[in-house]
Amino acid sequence: MQGICRRRFSAGVFAVGRSVAVASLAAALAVLGADLPNAQATTFSSFTVDSKSNIYLAGLSVVPPGGHLNGEGILPPGVSLPGGANRVLRFLSVSGSVSFNNLDAPPAYIGQFNGPDGGAVEFADANFPSQFLTTATPPGLISPLDGSPTTFYMAMDSYGGISGMNLFESIPADRRVMFLSGVFIADGEPVAPAPASLDFSSTALGRSFTELSPLLYQTFYIGDGRTGDGSGDVQTFIVPTGATRLFLGIVDGSYFVGGPDYYDNNDGSFVASFAVNAVPEINPDSFSSAMPLLVCAIAFVEQRRQRLSQIAS
Repeated sequence: MQGICRRRFSAGVFAVGRSVAVASLAAALAVLGADLPNAQATTFSSFTVDSKSNIYLAGLSVVPPGGHLNGEGILPPGVSLPGGANRVLRFLSVSGSVSFNNLDAPPAYIGQFNGPDGGAVEFADANFPSQFLTTATPPGLISPLDGSPTTFYMAMDSYGGISGMNLFESIPADRRVMFLSGVFIADGEPVAPAPASLDFSSTALGRSFTELSPLLYQTFYIGDGRTGDGSGDVQTFIVPTGATRLFLGIVDGSYFVGGPDYYDNNDGSFVASFAVNAVPEINPDSFSSAMPLLVCAIAFVEQRRQRLSQIAS
């Protein structure tokens, strides 16, 4: 009888101790849970990007006087990014259409509008093909065998701290220009030198990637934000460390080769909705206040376990 009572007493003591420990553990977890980071999404809806939005002017407060042949365009629209770790950008929808030249092109080439993924627009003038020369290698000079009119490809240089971009397809109908583009930047104005240009040709990154990790100040292809033209999976853009702003715009230039130019004869606009998901930064004060409770709870349980083992033996 005495042994049974002792076991019942010790079990009762352990039960009380366990209740205290569980309460302490629950309190610690409550403190931690109150501030443990959860993924949060910041959504930007119905964001208008005019076809004259010059992506190379991202981060500037005014359009610099440049004296370009047909205009520097306008400042591209931008948003402040939420803070946090492991941030990703995804586009919920992109609509609209733009034209590379709906003002002073020869009559046969006016009215060529394309959607967010870009278009294989045609053009020819008295300079064809002598000025269709790319700075990229390959492809070099576009062959007259492509026909006249030909379709543009893209081999843009960097400008003012913002990278250029390449996109060449050997099949003219697959070439794309005047698509939605983006660039991540930090606080302040971009300063040269710019990072290397990304190549979105099908022989390089392509346009059907599922995930892309551009650097700060590195212009990247967005299109409609899906792996296909108007279809496919939603693409993920990894926000680089240090990025505080995102700008959206158009990559444009004389024959889409060289530096930025010929924005003022563009027409139309895109409308984009997108979300930035981020894990908020952890509050170290939450852990410092909760850890003593957690340690005490674990120590209390272990002490009672050892004492009960001694009594039982």
